Amino acid sequence: MDSAHFFRYPGETPEAADAFLAGLHEDEVARLLQYLEVRRLRAGDAAIRQGERSRDVFIVAAGRFAVIVSTGGNSFEADSYGPGEVFGEVGFFDSQPRAATVRALEESEVLVLTPLGFRRLRLGEPRLAMLLALDLGQILAQRFRDHDRQLMSLRKGRDQRRRRHV
Repeated sequence: MDSAHFFRYPGETPEAADAFLAGLHEDEVARLLQYLEVRRLRAGDAAIRQGERSRDVFIVAAGRFAVIVSTGGNSFEADSYGPGEVFGEVGFFDSQPRAATVRALEESEVLVLTPLGFRRLRLGEPRLAMLLALDLGQILAQRFRDHDRQLMSLRKGRDQRRRRHV
């Protein structure tokens, strides 16, 4: 299996240094792939369903995915993911019910790290397991920071509207 399209390596793009597991060498990627499952999904198939309990982490190898959040009888697309991007990291860390459904928008392929796969990775390749967990933590932290910026922007806009009406 050619792993070059699963992970971005340093020097490929300006943002590659910040890409998921960008610091791994080709032999480390090949070893990591031994602990991941390959899943193929058709357009409309759900990789994750809102409310389910799962600790699986997904790395998009091909295709595109939409994040659909349902609340109060309404659904909206909150985000999307493409090749090289990761989703499911929150469930990996907290084991709580999934907050959204993630559906394939087209024929897609993901690499899945299951809890069993991570346990095997942790025992067989502890350094790779640590690097993977740290990178997942960085992704999670960045998403929280992005969310905070969005909230601050909304709050700032609300405050400006209030001042105009006073």
